[in-house]
Amino acid sequence: MNILQRELKRLDKSPYPDAFLKPIARFSGGGGLVSSMADMQKLMRCFLSGGQAILQAETIRMMMQNHLPENWGIAFPGVGKVPGKGFGLGGAVMLRPSDTDAPESVGEFEWGGMAGTHWWISPRHNIAGLLMTQRQMAFWHPYSFEFKRLVYAALAAPLEAA
Repeated sequence: MNILQRELKRLDKSPYPDAFLKPIARFSGGGGLVSSMADMQKLMRCFLSGGQAILQAETIRMMMQNHLPENWGIAFPGVGKVPGKGFGLGGAVMLRPSDTDAPESVGEFEWGGMAGTHWWISPRHNIAGLLMTQRQMAFWHPYSFEFKRLVYAALAAPLEAA
């Protein structure tokens, strides 16, 4: 099944002219964040066991646990409610996997961006994944779910003899 959509168009003036090329005051804690793959990898490694931590272990644990009250969840405009996810300090927390999530993803800490960046960290498996697809309006696109499913499948597969 081909889930990539062909004939995508470059939007030079989206979300506004010179977006991300010059500083513009914005009233958003995370909107418009621009980073590199290398810097995102360094940050994510800081949250994994054995990584060079920049925060105390207890702070990281608190970041990755749900802080929403019982029966509350997260929702997004245009997406609606996202069942099975809570919210930690800076990202979603996987409480119960949906049909599109890998069953092994319980306890993951994750987030994504409007332009198709999606990252996740599994403290239970001590792994992380990062996709930076650069597709405007592509939050939680289908191939981020497929990528994660393939990662967990690879972890479960026996190693082949070299």
